[in-house]
Amino acid sequence: MWHILRAGGQPIANKVGVVTTEIEETPIPSSDVSPWRLAGLRARQRRRRLLLAVVVLFTLITAFFGVPTGREWLTFWMLLTLFAACGADWGVWRRAVVRDWLPLLAVLFAYDLLRGVANEIGGAVFGLQRITPNGHPPLSIRAHVTPPIDGDKLLFGGHVPTLWLQDHFYDPGVAHWYDRLAVIIYLSHFLVSMVLAIVLWCVNYPLFRRYLAALVSLTMITLVTYVAFPAAPPWMAGLNDYFDGHQVSRVVRETLKVLGGSTVDSAVEKGQAYSNSVAAMPSLHAAIPFLLVCFFWPEVRLRGKIGLSLYAVGMAITLVYAGEHYVTDVLMGWLYAAVVVAVLRRFFFSRQPTTAPAENPLTTPAHH
Repeated sequence: MWHILRAGGQPIANKVGVVTTEIEETPIPSSDVSPWRLAGLRARQRRRRLLLAVVVLFTLITAFFGVPTGREWLTFWMLLTLFAACGADWGVWRRAVVRDWLPLLAVLFAYDLLRGVANEIGGAVFGLQRITPNGHPPLSIRAHVTPPIDGDKLLFGGHVPTLWLQDHFYDPGVAHWYDRLAVIIYLSHFLVSMVLAIVLWCVNYPLFRRYLAALVSLTMITLVTYVAFPAAPPWMAGLNDYFDGHQVSRVVRETLKVLGGSTVDSAVEKGQAYSNSVAAMPSLHAAIPFLLVCFFWPEVRLRGKIGLSLYAVGMAITLVYAGEHYVTDVLMGWLYAAVVVAVLRRFFFSRQPTTAPAENPLTTPAHH
């Protein structure tokens, strides 16, 4: 993917908010250039040290307290990384956050807030049955249970893949290598999309704006679906005896307990406070990796296509095996991602550039 992220030299911003080259005086609005590329020499030198410090600090915090999954902590780390990327220039950082990141943050916080009550809204409107979220009444929530089960049985000859996978591969209390891999893939959901957004913001600003539009659009339409169609995941259906007494383990959470006790398991435990347990259809966990496949497919070379595809498939298998989603949830997430990218590309992206040039036209002198 490097060729779509690569950018050339540094442009120069003048006092009236435009960018010019050192030789030519052709004005280009600075609003079309990332602050990363507008930084002066001293800011560029500072940001190398600051970014290294952020990486070291994040690694230490993660080792002791687990991967951050709460929205407020993810936002904190994102803003801190952007501050380092701006070379600790407070004014540049403030403008960049307001112009480029505030809309995304607002949507994500609204998503977390509304997703928690989506099941009650949809359940009341559509008169859904009540089930217990943890197997212990009197707590109950409204959700669809049987439609995704029926969907998986229709696709797999009467079988539910989650049950088959756990029967054949999962051993309670044992952390196999593939269980460890499942933990890594599952938790990557909380970091990959935001890290990629920051990288694009730094080095390919036009592509960043497209990516942001796709990510926000996908998030919003999944939220609308959660309101209209709250659906229980496999592990919850098992707790409510929809599999003839067969229980479904939450493999990621159980593996974290085996591997790391209270320290590592806190990653998922904290994240549960920001989730709705019946926001399962479609799977946003599966939709975002497939969004990356669809969005970057025309932009990357063969190795990039293979890597993105493996990540999307790996996430799908992890979600089904871990008891977090049905195959039906995954396929609907993939469909949502494909439709979002196709619609945006057809109606909104057609006149915008997609890649950063190998040589920066803002600083490369014209040849006469």
